[in-house]
Amino acid sequence: MKRRKSNEINSLDVIQGVLFMLLALAMVAFIASGRYVNYVTPRTVPYVLVAVFVLASFAIASFCGTFHTSVNALGKIMVVLIVPTLMLVIPVQTSSASSEGLNRAIAVSGSASTRLSGLDASKRTITISDDQFGAWYDRIDRNSNQYLGYTIVLNGFVSQDSSVGASQFTASRMLMTCCVLDMTSFGFVVDAGTSRIPKDDSWVTVTGTLAKGTIGTKSHSYQGLVLSGAKIASSSDTASGYFYYQ
Repeated sequence: MKRRKSNEINSLDVIQGVLFMLLALAMVAFIASGRYVNYVTPRTVPYVLVAVFVLASFAIASFCGTFHTSVNALGKIMVVLIVPTLMLVIPVQTSSASSEGLNRAIAVSGSASTRLSGLDASKRTITISDDQFGAWYDRIDRNSNQYLGYTIVLNGFVSQDSSVGASQFTASRMLMTCCVLDMTSFGFVVDAGTSRIPKDDSWVTVTGTLAKGTIGTKSHSYQGLVLSGAKIASSSDTASGYFYYQ
């Protein structure tokens, strides 16, 4: 696309402007519908709106004849603009979002002033609700000494990999840093002891005591926070939503 010498408008410029404007409108509709949370976190919305402004500016410049295009260049532009426009307009649900209920974003604030429910200081118990899993995980991680010895009750799905020991698993939820490509699991390491560990991805209710312990195998281990003496029960509560840091 090159700058033209005059402001005369031709049909190619108009087509180019329409394509830019369609993509800008598709992005606006994508944000307004809320479907964007399947792919990016809410904190990325300002960047998307900047992109909308840029595309709209290109569209107006094309309509005014400021930018000139050729037949060959327009063909390439059509591929670049039409494909993402269709991807935004056609309601395609990702398999992870549909099967795990991830099409809801839950913000995690690191502020110490944020009030969290479920704390019973007199009984040294924290009952973590589904939507405060991320917030409580962050607070306990930042202030572990304050909560050592507390009984923690939570729901999560079972995740067991090489980073934990044979009798351990992680009671997990999902975390998105920026977009769906960096979606990962996070959660509390649970020491099941002699109890049978449920299969991966199954949902469980865990009740355990927060303690410092060894995580991993003899050949590869480290000291960290563990829910010890845990009671593990199958759960029908498959909590929806993923977490992201504000």
